[in-house]
Amino acid sequence: MLRVLSAGLLAATSLMLAPQAAHADACSPARVMVVLDKSSSMVTGMIGNETKWDVAVDGLGQVLDTYQMKAEFGLMTFPSPNQCGPGALDVAPALNAKASISGALGAPPPTSGNYTPMSQSLEAAAELGAMQTASGERHVILITDGWQYCVPYDPATRYDGTAAVEALNAKGIKTWIVGFGAEVDPIALNRMAVKANTQRPNCDPLSEDAAAANNCYFQVSNSAELVAALNQIAGSASAETCDGVDNDCDGQIDEDLKRSCSTACGQGTETCSGGQWDDCSAPAPTAETCDGDDNDCDGEVDEDDSNLCGDGDVCVGGECTPGGDDNGNGLNAGCGCESNGSNTPAAVLPFLMIGLAIFGRRRRR
Repeated sequence: MLRVLSAGLLAATSLMLAPQAAHADACSPARVMVVLDKSSSMVTGMIGNETKWDVAVDGLGQVLDTYQMKAEFGLMTFPSPNQCGPGALDVAPALNAKASISGALGAPPPTSGNYTPMSQSLEAAAELGAMQTASGERHVILITDGWQYCVPYDPATRYDGTAAVEALNAKGIKTWIVGFGAEVDPIALNRMAVKANTQRPNCDPLSEDAAAANNCYFQVSNSAELVAALNQIAGSASAETCDGVDNDCDGQIDEDLKRSCSTACGQGTETCSGGQWDDCSAPAPTAETCDGDDNDCDGEVDEDDSNLCGDGDVCVGGECTPGGDDNGNGLNAGCGCESNGSNTPAAVLPFLMIGLAIFGRRRRR
């Protein structure tokens, strides 16, 4: 009985002391809702030999191949169910969602009767339960080939998309705007991108030309441009950030995160570690010392400062030199020197002159 008890106790102790399997930190991915235009112009409009719809579906698939395991992607299409109904959820956001999204995009829009309730669809996206909370950041990507348009058309609704973006902002959801093809409304899309604070660098918010190179939204005209724009957006949405969390779900935390920094003494970098930015690698200013260097990085070397040298010494050429020049004539103070055109002390001159006179008499003899 004692042997059995001892064996059981040993086994339990072994289990307690055995190393536990490493617990993989759960990732905290961004949540990205694609709000895709399914108006009739997406099938009546062509890019090369393909409909805009086919180009959009293919391009979105390429991006999902790269990012579906880095962020939770979902899908809304508009209008829904038809005409000017606000967009509806087709696929709830999740990791590895390409197959579900591709399946939902299998049926193209009708060749007529579907319009472009862009603002209403963005408002619907803001109210989706799936977009209210998430472990990571929340994003909406609007892809449209037209104007804010319903039948009958009301010109007063042209810029309603800006208010819809404000509603998304208020919920902490970042909106990205992609204009697809030449029939978009660049003025309205520029305003939306600026309001979302996702405008492209150095853009012109007043641009009225869809072909302009400096529109604030992402203007795309073919499959390659669409894929490039979506890759840039998805890359930004799923990027690792310095927060101690695995944002891109690759099993690593805060990896390879560096940013530029500077001090008065020059440029450097900061590296993220444990969710915090380390100190800047640039040299830090120090107290000025008498060494011929600009220690405090103020643009001056060994500048006049009574504290650079002690005991009344002065800093000259990077070295502390005894005495000082109180006379302004290059002579040390307290040496009995006067300005007499030479460096000979005035008190010595009479004796020097007597000596020269005696020496002259001896020479004449």
